[in-house]
Amino acid sequence: MGKITILPDTLCNQIAAGEVVERPAAAVKELLENSIDAGARRVSLSLLQGGRREIRVVDDGSGMHPDDALLAVERHATSKIRSVEDLQAVSSLGFRGEALPSIAAVSRFELATREPDAVSGVIVRIEGGILRDVRETGCPPGTMVTVRDLFYNIPARRKFLRSVDTELAHINDQLLRLAIARPDIHFQLHHDERRIHDFPRARALEHRAAQILGPDVAKRLRPFSHRTPVVHVHGLAAPADIQRAGSQHLIVFVNGRAVWDRVLNRAVTAAYESLLPRGRFPLAIVFVDIEPELVDVNVHPTKKEVRLRNPGETVDAVRIAVRGALCASRPAALSSPAQAFPRRGIESAPHLNETQLSMDVFPQASAAAAAPSVRFQPSFDDVLPSAATAEDTGSPLPDSGSREPVSFARLPLVGQVANMYILLEAPDGLVIIDQHAAHERILFDRLTSSPSREPGQRLLKSAVLDLMPREAAALRRWTGRLKDIGFDIEPFGGDSFVVHAVPSALGSCPPDLLVREFLASAHEDENAPSFEPLTALVKTAACHQAVRAGRRMKPDEIRHLLEQLDLTPFGSTCPHGRPLWHKLTHAEIARMFHRT
Repeated sequence: MGKITILPDTLCNQIAAGEVVERPAAAVKELLENSIDAGARRVSLSLLQGGRREIRVVDDGSGMHPDDALLAVERHATSKIRSVEDLQAVSSLGFRGEALPSIAAVSRFELATREPDAVSGVIVRIEGGILRDVRETGCPPGTMVTVRDLFYNIPARRKFLRSVDTELAHINDQLLRLAIARPDIHFQLHHDERRIHDFPRARALEHRAAQILGPDVAKRLRPFSHRTPVVHVHGLAAPADIQRAGSQHLIVFVNGRAVWDRVLNRAVTAAYESLLPRGRFPLAIVFVDIEPELVDVNVHPTKKEVRLRNPGETVDAVRIAVRGALCASRPAALSSPAQAFPRRGIESAPHLNETQLSMDVFPQASAAAAAPSVRFQPSFDDVLPSAATAEDTGSPLPDSGSREPVSFARLPLVGQVANMYILLEAPDGLVIIDQHAAHERILFDRLTSSPSREPGQRLLKSAVLDLMPREAAALRRWTGRLKDIGFDIEPFGGDSFVVHAVPSALGSCPPDLLVREFLASAHEDENAPSFEPLTALVKTAACHQAVRAGRRMKPDEIRHLLEQLDLTPFGSTCPHGRPLWHKLTHAEIARMFHRT
C-alpha cells in the first residue's frame, strides 16, 4: 500500500494557518484588509487580552450574500481575482482566499454579514475548521468577524505567544500602518473595553499623520512627490533631526500595501546620506504607486514583501523624491518673531556652484593655535534628539515649519569656546556651532555640487599602494568606476597599485588616504542602492580639509564661515549626520540657574 495520502481539509487549513496566522496581529491584518477591500468607511477593532481571548472587527462595507458568506470560509474562495491575468495585476489587498479559512481553522470563529439592500443577514459559526451553525440573523449592513481563543486547538502555537502588551503592540503597529495608508477611513481600536485609538476620517495624509504622530512632529514633515513614466513616489519625510534608533518608523507602501522591502528601505535611507549618523534611521512615510502588472505581490505568505519588475528605476525615484523633500526642509529661523531677521531664503542665495568658495575658507588665517590644555570632546548624545526628545520636549533644533530660514551670519558673535565652538547670540537664546562640523558640511556640499565626471588631476609623484588581498580585490572591482570620477589607478604587481591621478576637487588630500578610506566605505555600503564612490571620498576629503577643533579663529574668519553656512542647503548636520549646531533658549538657561 502506498505511503502518500491526501491530507484532510481541516489539517490543510491548520497548515495554511501556520503560514498566514503567525500571531494575533496577523489575523487582525487580514481582517482589516478584508474590510478595506469591501469598501468600508468605518472600521472598529476590539480586543480582549491582546487578541488572545478575542478579536472583533466590525465594518460598514459592502457585506456579503449568504451564499458568499459560506464560500468565504472555504479555501481559495475569493471575489478579488478570476484568472491568471488578474493574479499578475492584483489591485486589492487580499486575493488568495486563505485568510478566513486559516483563521477559522485555529479559533472559534463567527461571521455575521448583511448587504445594504438586504432585509436580513447571515451568521456563520466555525470551531477549529468545523462548521457548527449557519442561520439567518438581524444585523447592520456590513460585516462583523469575531475570533475567540486563537490557537485553542494548537497548544504548541499558543504557548509561543508573547505577553499581552507585546501582542497588543504588534496589533497596534498593523492598525497604524493601515490607518496611514487609508486616511479616508475612520479607524477605532479598543482593548479590554478601553479605547486606545480613534482616528476619524482625514482630508489628507498630513492630517492623518497629525492624528497618529502628534501635531508637533506632523507640522515638521515635508511632503514630496516625484513622477516618472513608470512610478509615482509621494509621501512625507521628516528632517534629519527627527531620527530614530530603529527602522520601524520608516514606512513604505507599494500600491497602498504596507511592505517591508529591504531595497526600498535602503533607497529612503540613501536619501538621508550625510544627514544621519550611522545607526540612526529617519521618520518617513513613502508611497510607491506603480502599475500592478509591474509588481509581484504573491511572493510571501503574509504579502509583506513584493518583487518589482524595474527595481532600479523605482529605487532612484524614491531616493530623488525623498531627497527633494529634505532639500526643501532647510532649518528655520532661530527667532520666533518673523521680523527678527530680514528674509533670506535659499532662492535668493547664489547656488554653491556659483559661489566663490575656496577649499581653504580662511585664506588669511595663521597657523593653527595650540590645542587647549583640556580637550573637551562634545557629547552628541546630549545634543542629538532621541526618539522622545524631538516629540515630547522642546527640541534644540528649530521648527522647520517656520517660513524664515536660518541666518547665522546676522547673529551677534559672542566668541569662541575651547577653540572648538562658536557662540552666537540669538533673540531667544544662545547658539553653539561646532566649527569643524560646520566647515566640513560647507566643503562637502561644495565638492558634491561639482561635476563628477571631470578630468583627474595628475600627481607630481605617483603614489604606490600596498594593499591587503581583500582590499586589492575590492579595488580591482572598482577601478573602472573610480576612473569615471577622475582617478587613474593601475596594477603594480601582486596586491600593489599605483595612483597617477585623483579627482581635481580632491587634489589636496593624500591619494593613499583617499583610496583606503574609499575601500573601507565601499566594504560597508556597496550593497546600498545608489552607493556613490565620490560621496564616500568627498566625506573623507571634507573631514581632513575642514578647520580643526583647537584652532583659534579670527572674527572675520568666523563671519566668513557663517556666511557660507547660510548658503548650505543641509546646514543642520555634518556629512556624517552629527549635529553641527545647538541652541540653548533663555528658558533653558534660566532653568540651569533655578530662575524659573
